[in-house]
Amino acid sequence: MSMLLVLMLAAALGGAANALAGGGTFLVFPALLLAGVAPIKANATASLALLPGALASGWVYREAARKVSAKFMVTMISASLAGSLAGSLLLMHTTNTTFSRLVPWLLLMAAAVFSAAPQLRKAAANLGGHQSMRLLIAGQFLVACYGGYFGAGMGVLMMALYLAASEMNVHTAAGVRTLCAAAINVLAVGIFTLKGAVDFKVGLPMVLAGVIGGYFGALAVKKLNAEGVRRGILIYAWGLTAWFFVKMLL
Repeated sequence: MSMLLVLMLAAALGGAANALAGGGTFLVFPALLLAGVAPIKANATASLALLPGALASGWVYREAARKVSAKFMVTMISASLAGSLAGSLLLMHTTNTTFSRLVPWLLLMAAAVFSAAPQLRKAAANLGGHQSMRLLIAGQFLVACYGGYFGAGMGVLMMALYLAASEMNVHTAAGVRTLCAAAINVLAVGIFTLKGAVDFKVGLPMVLAGVIGGYFGALAVKKLNAEGVRRGILIYAWGLTAWFFVKMLL
């Protein structure tokens, strides 16, 4: 029971972190590993725990996404679903041993992307101005593959892609990103569920905690410094990544 409370706390903090600055996966996924959940099942269960936050974000940004054509949105969601399918099925065909060896590297990549998020967005915005549907579709498919397989930092990669390869402004790009991320997460969780990879015994209570954390996190956005929260998550993420590398080498 005490471990379940710890996992629920991690889910609540993860939901709040996603509402404030992103990075919820850094809190939820390692907590499940430390609780003794097998790596692949921990990844799948973390996706379930954070799913309500992704759906809520998609609902909040639905108006912003309407600034692009329905055809464009359908195309991007289709690329998202195709990539999510590929990534989640690849995860289901990965052994726990192999995934355990990949975890430090996945966390390293996610931490690096999260750290460079402001610079990536700024650089991408400077490159924007001309839309390339081929680049958008290919890029969205690759990001969605990563999202279906692991997903930490996925939103940052999508924002950089949209700002660099389209004429969308930041607000519209955020709307498209949240809807595509919701599609990626819903399909991935559905596949994980069908494959029996989700631990619902701890996952469902974590969903509830994640919703509560996301709600209060959204309320706190107006009062807290999101950049300060982001820096705190970064310190934790890099420390966590270092710990996993040390553990791998020992």
